[in-house]
Amino acid sequence: MKLQKIISSCLVLAISSLFILSGCHLHVIDDPQSSQSSSSSPTTSSSRSGVVEPSDNLDISPDEITPAVWKVSDENGNYIYMMGSIHAADDSVYHMPGYFETAFSQCDSLAVEIDISSVLTDMTSIIDMYKKMAYTDGTKISDHIPKQSYDRLVEILKENNLYNNLYDNYKPVLWTSLMENAALMKAGLDTSKGVDTVLINRANNENKEVLEVESFDFQIDLLNNLPDELNAMLLEQYVADGAFDKQVTDTIELYDHWKKGTLTAEATGADTTASTNEVSLTPEQEKLLEDYNNTLLVERNKNMANKAEEYMQSDNVVMFVVGAAHFYGDNGILQLMKDKGCTVIQLTEKDADKTLQTSKDISAETQQDRSDAQLSQQNAA
Repeated sequence: MKLQKIISSCLVLAISSLFILSGCHLHVIDDPQSSQSSSSSPTTSSSRSGVVEPSDNLDISPDEITPAVWKVSDENGNYIYMMGSIHAADDSVYHMPGYFETAFSQCDSLAVEIDISSVLTDMTSIIDMYKKMAYTDGTKISDHIPKQSYDRLVEILKENNLYNNLYDNYKPVLWTSLMENAALMKAGLDTSKGVDTVLINRANNENKEVLEVESFDFQIDLLNNLPDELNAMLLEQYVADGAFDKQVTDTIELYDHWKKGTLTAEATGADTTASTNEVSLTPEQEKLLEDYNNTLLVERNKNMANKAEEYMQSDNVVMFVVGAAHFYGDNGILQLMKDKGCTVIQLTEKDADKTLQTSKDISAETQQDRSDAQLSQQNAA
């Protein structure tokens, strides 16, 4: 299991996204250890809305970005559109292919893991998030992970202008998010241009309803409740020799696969049989990773598939966009939808100019045709 890839393609990165998008300074929260700590935070070019507009003079070919988009239909003709998200991207996401644009134009609603734009306007939730992540027992992060790992983490964060000594008072969940963010920044990707973030902005501008598949509190609690032993393993994936540079390379590769629509279960980290960066693990560590995979992917995939089925059977047409890792593999959303008896078709450019009808429209037309036929029979009688 490629741990870092799972984080990139599975979670909304709620913590690091909020940290960067909101420009949130940790000093707004009382330091649980000392009020004398430094309170500087990295600067960001993100707008207050949390969405960065595309750069001028872009030279992006229309076929440069062709992510996978699926139409999933049930036996009654109800359907939903699905697309995997990468939660940090570049300006390419402002140039989606025609088949996506056609599908998105027909949708009444956009379903995402969490509505990050809504959370960004709720300072109370942001402060509560940081409070949940703070140690309250007098310990620091260095008391919970090996000293060598801690020293290397600080070194990498300093190299990327992301270190603040206030972070020492916070649990590994914040450090994992910071390291993920450092890798994304070095890879040239930006959480403010994440696929879901950009699409939420579009949906709001086009008066489409934004639906939340999960909740902000759910994701924070999910990450915050991971055991120390697992957190140490996750952080070790960044500090082993050459591991951080490999993470940057893997992140670039992952995004390239997403843009080309060539993602696989192994590429996203959803394939649990894949090696974990060739690190040998003890049986106890293997069990931790199995539990982690079940928590982060398997169980959430089931809940997401159930939500997708619920949306499909509503009167609205929904574009369902969650982390890419959720869609692939034997336990992925696509397979789960097939298990429910649904048909899954991947859209292509041939679908770009099609005029699509909603299930509601088709049902209404069918009912009208039946009524007309009955009226004709009555008149003939």
